[in-house]
Amino acid sequence: MPESNIIKVSQLNNVIKNIFYAEEMLHNIVIMGEISGFKISGQHAYFALKDEESAIQCNCFNYQKTYIPKEGEQILAKGSVDYYTKIGRLNFNITQIQPYGAGALAAMLEKLKKELAEKGYFDIAHKQPIPKFPKRVCVITSKTGAVIRDIITTIRKVNDLIDIVVKDVKVQGIGAEDDIAQAIKQVDDLGFDVLIVARGGGSLEDLMPFNSEKIVYAIYNAKTPIISSVGHETDTTLCDLAADIRVPTPTAAGELVGYNVEEYKNYIQDLGNRLSSQLSACLDHAKTKLDLQMQRIIGAFNGVYSKNSNKLELYSAKIGLLANNILKNKEHEFGNLSVRLDAVNPLKVFSRSYLYAQKDGQNITSIEDIKVKDKIEITTKGGKAKAEIIEVNKL
Repeated sequence: MPESNIIKVSQLNNVIKNIFYAEEMLHNIVIMGEISGFKISGQHAYFALKDEESAIQCNCFNYQKTYIPKEGEQILAKGSVDYYTKIGRLNFNITQIQPYGAGALAAMLEKLKKELAEKGYFDIAHKQPIPKFPKRVCVITSKTGAVIRDIITTIRKVNDLIDIVVKDVKVQGIGAEDDIAQAIKQVDDLGFDVLIVARGGGSLEDLMPFNSEKIVYAIYNAKTPIISSVGHETDTTLCDLAADIRVPTPTAAGELVGYNVEEYKNYIQDLGNRLSSQLSACLDHAKTKLDLQMQRIIGAFNGVYSKNSNKLELYSAKIGLLANNILKNKEHEFGNLSVRLDAVNPLKVFSRSYLYAQKDGQNITSIEDIKVKDKIEITTKGGKAKAEIIEVNKL
């Protein structure tokens, strides 16, 4: 045996693992089978999935995060093929489990619906009102389906102002629930007035993505009002229950957000007319109220004046009497002062042969103030005279 053809077991296993890893169809696929040998170890579950002809070993890590099957139950399992090189064993690693069959699906959905309802995800108190006149609308659906055409056609029949944006997503099959939930989160912060999550009719299996907890959580946490239009009128999904409002068809969703532009214009005009009328009525009421208040003020003033007019007249008489007394007293005082002033009047002194003399503009009050040959000025009744001293005799 040529030595060049010899390889280690680990080398062979790595080659096999790389082959499985490179094959895209072995990743994120869904297989159907019956549970066999279901065992739990810690947070993980281990079992075989089999059909009439074959079986494959499966691992479900963190099994409590998905549906927990029973022994012998038919399920749909989503996951990827993996080759464990350490022991050379092929496994199918499962990320999501769903029961298979309408009865099993219905039972699972009813259980999940009850759990989410108890946690408050469908509470009416949490729901937001849908704007009456939205400007920007985002439709989360498949851009290739008839649903989006129905919605746009319905809106455009009456409204050419609304900005309609389509967020293209998968609405059926593997990964659809992740695609829809992620789309809701992405567009929630883009300033839309309302979101429409829409899909046409289908079987229970076809509508299963819209029964995902991920979509319920995304709708519940969204700040933007959400309309659900999934399936036919008789279909009710968890998406419908979580949304702010559920409509039976895509056409109904278009009718709900597509307000009639002409009716909107008439509404605005009517609103303006009512506002003008209310304003005029308020002004008239205010004027009437002001007039009434003025009349009350004037009436109160007249009442106070009438009530106190006698007091005012009495006070006026007292003030007049007091003023007359004060005036008489002042006249008497003035008369006394006039007599006293007249008594010291120099002119009176002159009339009794008195005079006064000045030298160099200074009054002469003593014989010591003058000497012989001084020139003096004498003032007496009727005039002045100048004289020269020719003799001074002291007493």
